[in-house]
Amino acid sequence: MAKARKILSRLSAVRNVRAVTAAMEAIASSRFKKAHNQAVAIRPYTARLIALARDVIERGRKRLKHPLLEVDRSVERDVLLVLTGSRGLCGGYNDSVIRMALERRGQLADAGHEVLLHVVGKKGIQLLTFQKVRIESQYTAFSFPPEYAETCSLANTLIDACLSGRIGALEVAYMQFVSPGKQSPAVAQLVPLTPDPHGETDVDEPDGPVDYDFIPSRQEILDRLLPASVRLRMYQCFLDAAVGEQIARIEAMRAGTENADEMIQNLTRRYNRVRQGQITTELAEILGRGDAD
Repeated sequence: MAKARKILSRLSAVRNVRAVTAAMEAIASSRFKKAHNQAVAIRPYTARLIALARDVIERGRKRLKHPLLEVDRSVERDVLLVLTGSRGLCGGYNDSVIRMALERRGQLADAGHEVLLHVVGKKGIQLLTFQKVRIESQYTAFSFPPEYAETCSLANTLIDACLSGRIGALEVAYMQFVSPGKQSPAVAQLVPLTPDPHGETDVDEPDGPVDYDFIPSRQEILDRLLPASVRLRMYQCFLDAAVGEQIARIEAMRAGTENADEMIQNLTRRYNRVRQGQITTELAEILGRGDAD
């Protein structure tokens, strides 16, 4: 009888865990939808803004230059912004991003660059601190899904560092969202500015060169477009990371729910066998006593 009670106790605990994982999967699905809609909606605007900046650069007889477009060879100090989550129960999401960030950090260090790690998310901070990796700056106050104003403030700080010559390049290690069924850790280069990492450049290109009259000047327009492009690209990375985290959590909680279902099924079978054995034993004892009498 004691064994049956033990199985029932464990069965009750597994059912409670299953209720938690199922609820967390539902919550993550809701949060995924919200972040996914924002991430998908902003991509065409990001691609168009970068294409517009590139168009301004290439038009005219004289190609324009800007610190956000060129590598400053005299500055061998780069910033690597690492985007991780502040909550666990999302499988190997944070580990994958940290692994990619440390790999990229090693590549830059081998090339003779000093790498300053700026880390977003409590889990990433904990993992790097445990590995005794030096963190230059920590950020834990971002909301979900991330607000443009929050990421814009961080982007402005790093852009100013680039323009003043304190750093030579800016890269972001994050979980790149490709589709609901595919996401992978990646490193996006924000400074010097490169084409959109998602490859969505559905911009109508003219058949030949067209001369424009720029008011204000091309350089003034570029001075506004390029920082805006960097800010928007960083915001896109934050949104991708938010979507990727929820997908990882959905998958982890779904796996937990399925495992709990399997355990419940196995424990129910074991309990039925034990209970059946107990009933058989009790009947045998009753019949044995009746024969003795």
